[in-house]
Amino acid sequence: MAFLPKEVEYNRPHASVSPDTTSLNVIVRPSNGQVFGQGGDIINFDLPSRAFMNPGSLVLRGVIRTEVAAGGNANTILGAAPGAAWIQRVETQISGQTVESINSYGQLYNLLVNTKLGYSERFAMQTELATGTADADGIAPSSTAGINSYPLKTSVGNGLVPFAIPLGCLLGNCTNYVPLGMMGGVRISITTDQLANFTILAATPSIFQIEDLELAFDMTDFGRGMDAVVGSMADSDGNINLKSSSWNVSSQTLGGLAAGTTQENIYNVRLSSIKSLIVQAGGIGNQVNKGKYDAMAIQGPGGSTQFVVASQVYPQTPISELNQAAVMSELRQALGEAHDPLGSKMSIQNFVFDANLTRNQSTGTSTAPLPSAHFVGVNTEKVSSNQLLMSGISSQLSPISVRVNNSAAVLTGSLLTLFVLYDAILSINLPTRQVQTRV
Repeated sequence: MAFLPKEVEYNRPHASVSPDTTSLNVIVRPSNGQVFGQGGDIINFDLPSRAFMNPGSLVLRGVIRTEVAAGGNANTILGAAPGAAWIQRVETQISGQTVESINSYGQLYNLLVNTKLGYSERFAMQTELATGTADADGIAPSSTAGINSYPLKTSVGNGLVPFAIPLGCLLGNCTNYVPLGMMGGVRISITTDQLANFTILAATPSIFQIEDLELAFDMTDFGRGMDAVVGSMADSDGNINLKSSSWNVSSQTLGGLAAGTTQENIYNVRLSSIKSLIVQAGGIGNQVNKGKYDAMAIQGPGGSTQFVVASQVYPQTPISELNQAAVMSELRQALGEAHDPLGSKMSIQNFVFDANLTRNQSTGTSTAPLPSAHFVGVNTEKVSSNQLLMSGISSQLSPISVRVNNSAAVLTGSLLTLFVLYDAILSINLPTRQVQTRV
């Protein structure tokens, strides 16, 4: 039997929706206030309990209002996404239970923008990510150095920094529409970070607040018959499963280390399906972007890195700093681009990645427009596919270790942060509307 190519297969069946299907752009504002400050304020968004949410449309929008330094562009919001830098934690709660908590969210966002967006995307999203303001320190917004940080303009008064950032979280990362009408009440809580963690200040501003906040997303109502259709997909216990993924972010402060030291840094992280592991050594010494927004090669020019999960090392051969291209290649594979190198979306220049050439903790200096970006990562998926429910390795209830062999001395106070990308399954019991999360 002959088969026609799809270009001329005119009778191919297509999916359709009910005539009473409607779509609505929903805007949810905080339920506990209108203006929020830095340093631990909690912002709650209560999502409506009806219809289906398009997870890819979830966007956090708002405006940062702050006093602008009068003497030069001295006050700066740091990171590749200043619009997210003020966020310390994002939590997802369903029926009053916390099912997800991502710490150091602004730091995670900085990693993702550097490693998941190309230059064209970052230039196109300057307004939304809050980068690329007026020239500062000779850096033009149109240069590659103009896509990091937000140097506030030289004037006295209140500066307004608008932003609109895609909000990655357990619900936002789901591969299917989220049936808000079939589960308990959903709340997304955001906690603000300390000002000193994400800014460079000539003087402490008298005003720093986040206002006009709203959580926007698309919601689709498929009509009254959809409940029965979804119910027919449930298992014998009345459960339907949604595949998702999320990040665990953990940090620890290192003591001073002599050259030639090998140290095992243990993180109390236990997960069933780990997709990738990435480590960042924060800035110290001459690095002005501090512990969260500089990523240093503390391993030194002859050092190496390995990850230990359930007594197995990843990769089997240590990631050696002798070959910076190999370190970058491992990082690319950790982010799902192993088989598409020409389609890479990274935006890390060699100048800021190969820190051994230009910068280390004692010599060379980073700047806010050109932060160091030396991230080290490894892919830990058994099969690199999003078609599997759980594709990663299990920690088997044991903590994760980062083994660092440094060929150069490490200053006391370096912040070593581990980012863990993991699979998650949301199991929704339709009769009770209860949700259980398997991670």
